[in-house]
Amino acid sequence: MNSPDTSSSRNNNRVPTPSRCDSSVSSTPTLHLDNLRTHHTQALVNVVSSTLYSTPIDVPALELALKALRRHLESPQNYTNAHPAAKTNAIEVLEHIVVCWVCAQASQADAQNYSLASVVETDDGQFDKYAEIPEKTAMEAVQCVSYLVTMSVGTAAVARTSIPTSLVLSICFIHNPTMLTAVFRTLTKLCTKHSVRRAKADGRWESETGIYAVMDAFSRAMDALTLRNRFDTLGNSAFAFASDFACLEFPQHQQQAPLRENSHKEGDPRVETVSIQNRAKNHSNDQAALSDRTVACALALANAIVEAHGAADERLRVRKELLDTPLYRCLKLLEEPELAGSKAHHEAKRFRHTYGEDIRLHNPAMPSDE
Repeated sequence: MNSPDTSSSRNNNRVPTPSRCDSSVSSTPTLHLDNLRTHHTQALVNVVSSTLYSTPIDVPALELALKALRRHLESPQNYTNAHPAAKTNAIEVLEHIVVCWVCAQASQADAQNYSLASVVETDDGQFDKYAEIPEKTAMEAVQCVSYLVTMSVGTAAVARTSIPTSLVLSICFIHNPTMLTAVFRTLTKLCTKHSVRRAKADGRWESETGIYAVMDAFSRAMDALTLRNRFDTLGNSAFAFASDFACLEFPQHQQQAPLRENSHKEGDPRVETVSIQNRAKNHSNDQAALSDRTVACALALANAIVEAHGAADERLRVRKELLDTPLYRCLKLLEEPELAGSKAHHEAKRFRHTYGEDIRLHNPAMPSDE
């Protein structure tokens, strides 16, 4: 297979929102912030400022509080008597932080996409103060949510909030691979059944609550961002980082040719040249590893979404929908032998393998590849 031309993808895929959200920029601005307020945040905007944060946020204090919450969540014994999902307003606080951070990102993207003089502000000014929340603080909030959904009570509680939709929406606006990885992993946990096994009163398993919330979140994001396919944000992001990964080249185990004797002398130009080359190579390897991890987490989310559906025909339907996005191009790109051994290659291989199994389950007459 010939690799797609990725020479321009590294630049094109980092343009704020049009490339990730597959939206077009017209002369008449269609602001992401307006869409988000209409389709996602309207139930929250009336209480955000008046309930939790009626005054400007003390960001350092907020960050310390989130770190303390995360440390609490990291200790399983703390779940027994006082799980934050049930005994405190932790989820409500996290919900407001995440939704307002996403709106701030949408506002900044609008300003950049339409060359506006300043970040778009709402008439009531309710979201203005949230634009000052640093990404690392939002990252702490996402990490807290990730720990919350490792337990059944946390999964059920998070699924009932707007957090899943906010996380899916954020995929469109995040360009930091570490932050994006955290979002993918949190959504993957919500789709995972093994952490929740109790039956609810209405007959459904609580294990299904998370996947229902995630599927609904992608549907809501499609409406809010006017997408063609609800999984476009996932597919666009995965392919963008896979293109970067292919351009950077997955580091192979290559041994550096040794320098000749006495080449270590101070001022030897060969030593300086090798040192510069090694630093550049190490930086490239670090970037490749980061892109590899990001793509792997995106594909792990895609696998989790599929595998959370019980029947083979349902899994095939979801696969077809996922493959009708740039995720298909991502999977084809990862077939390159140069990327074998990477985490992303492993997740892509798992997607293809389980796809074949689902086809055979749906059609038993289909011969096995083995």
